[in-house]
Amino acid sequence: MFIIFIIIAIIILMGGIVAFDSSRSKNSIERFLNSSYGNVHENLEERYERIDEAARLYIHDTKDVPETDLIDDITWDDLGMDEIFVSADHTDSFAGAQYLYSVMRRLDADEKALAEHDRRADFFDKNDEKRMKVRKAIYSIGQSYSGFRLVENLEEIGSKHLKYRRIFPLLGLLLLIIAAAAVITRDPIVMFIAIILLTVNLIVHTFAKNSVDKSLQTIFNAAAVVSTAKQISEEVPEFSEDVKPDIEKMSVMLNRSRYLILEKNAEITKNTVMNLLFFILNIFMTDLFFYDILIDEIERRKAEMLRLYRFTGSIDYDISLASYRRYIGDHCIPEFTDQPEVRLKGVCHPMIKDAVRNDFSYSRSTIITGSNASGKSTFIKSVALALILGQTLHTCHAESAVLPRCGVMTSMAVRDDIHSGESYYIREIRYLKRMVELCKNGKLLFLAVDEILRGTNTRERIAASKAVMEYFSKQNCMFIVATHDMELAEYFRDRCDNCHFSEKVGDGDVVFDYKLHEGISTTSNAIRLLGAMGFPDTIVETAKKYTE
Repeated sequence: MFIIFIIIAIIILMGGIVAFDSSRSKNSIERFLNSSYGNVHENLEERYERIDEAARLYIHDTKDVPETDLIDDITWDDLGMDEIFVSADHTDSFAGAQYLYSVMRRLDADEKALAEHDRRADFFDKNDEKRMKVRKAIYSIGQSYSGFRLVENLEEIGSKHLKYRRIFPLLGLLLLIIAAAAVITRDPIVMFIAIILLTVNLIVHTFAKNSVDKSLQTIFNAAAVVSTAKQISEEVPEFSEDVKPDIEKMSVMLNRSRYLILEKNAEITKNTVMNLLFFILNIFMTDLFFYDILIDEIERRKAEMLRLYRFTGSIDYDISLASYRRYIGDHCIPEFTDQPEVRLKGVCHPMIKDAVRNDFSYSRSTIITGSNASGKSTFIKSVALALILGQTLHTCHAESAVLPRCGVMTSMAVRDDIHSGESYYIREIRYLKRMVELCKNGKLLFLAVDEILRGTNTRERIAASKAVMEYFSKQNCMFIVATHDMELAEYFRDRCDNCHFSEKVGDGDVVFDYKLHEGISTTSNAIRLLGAMGFPDTIVETAKKYTE
C-alpha cells in the first residue's frame, strides 16, 4: 500500500512539474511577444541569414508576373532592400516572413487589398488582447528552415509516398495476427514465426522511417499551419470568412496527423513511457500507415493547404505591419493618382536615423546636381523607396505622399564584375538597356539613375547621356538622374526640372545641409574635400591650379 502511495505521489509531482514548466514557458513567450511589438526583433542576424529562404514564396508565385510589376534584383540591391526588409520584418512565422517578402517585391497589389491590410493592421494595433492570442498561435508555427520550404515541398508531395506502400499495412496486420496466435496457442513454432516476423518488421520499419524523415517534417509544418489557421479563425472570424471552408476540409488531415505529432513530441521531450508505447505500436507499422494516408490527403487538398498558408502568412503580415508602423513612428498612407506625377512632403530615407526631410514634386524629367557626398544618391533612393513602400506596404516615410501606380527601376550601385570579366561601363549600359526594354511594355515606369554613364570618357559620356535622356523623355516613364555633369543639366535646362544639393565651407571643413534646392548647382567640392580630409596643402593648391 505504501508503494502505491509513493507511485501516486511521484505521478502527481511529475504532473505538477510539467504544468509548472508549461506555465513558465507560456509566460516567457507572452513577455517576448509583448516586448517585441513595436520594436525591432533581437535576432536580426538570423533574419538576414534567412532572406534567401524568405524569398522562396515570391519566386514560386511570380513566374508568370510581368517584370514591370516586380522589383528586379538590380533595383532591390541598389536600394539596400535586404536591410529594409529585415527592419520591416516583425513576423513570428515562416509563413509571415515569406508573405512579407513577397509583398515587398510586388507592385501589383490593388487598392482594395492594400486597404484591407490597413484595416487589419489597425485592428490588431488597437486590440492588445486579440493581437496577443493570434500572435501566440502564429508563434507556435516557428521559423524553421524546413518551414520556409513548405510551399515547394507541397508541390511535389505526391511523389513522397512510400515505395511498396501496400506492403506495410500487410506486414503490420500479419504480425498482429501471428502475435495473437502465439499468445493464445503458445505453440513454439508460431512463437518462433512471430519473433522472425517481429525482426523483419523492425528492420523494414527502420529503413522506411529513415527514408521519409524530410517528408514527415512537411506534414508537421502543414499541420501546424492548419492548426494555426483554425485558431486564428476562432479568434478573428471577421477576417476568416473566405478560408472557413478550407479549414473544415483540412480538419480531417489535422486529426489524422495527431498520432505522428504526439510521437514526435514524445521523441523531443524524451518521454520514456510514451516512447516505449510508440515503439510497440510502430512495430505494427502504425506510423507508416498514418504517414501514407496523410500524403494522400495533403496531395488531394493541396489547393486548400496553399490558401491556408497564405491566409496565415497574411495575418502574421498584418500584425507585423502594425508593429513596423509603430516602430518607425512618423509615416503616412499614400494617395494614388492616375497622373505621372509624384508629390512628397517631408520624405526621408527609412534607414537613416534623424534623417533630413525634403519636399519633392515630379512633373517631368528631373536632373539633380551637386557636390560629392552632398546627398544626391540618398535623396534619389528616398524617392524610389517611397514609391516602392507606398505601393507595397502602403507606408511612406514622409509627412504626405501622392504617388502614381508604376514600376520602379534603378541603376546606382554599378560595380565591375571580376568573375564575368565585365567592366564597369559594360555593366552600366546593361542596367540601362533593361530599362529601355521594359519601357516598351506600356506600363508607367519610374527610372532613377545615379551618375549616368560615368564609366567612360567625358566627351562620349555627355553625348550618350543626352541621347539616353532624350529617349526616355519620349517614353511612358518618369526619369530622374543625378550627375556631376553641369553641361548635361544646362543642355536640358528648358526640358527638365533641375534641383541640387550644396554645402558650406568653413574652418577647413565642409558642412552639408542635405536640403534639396531648386536650380542647377554652381559649386563643386572635390578639391576642397582633399583639404578637409587633411591632404597636404601642396596637393590642394596644385589641384586648384589645374582647374584654372
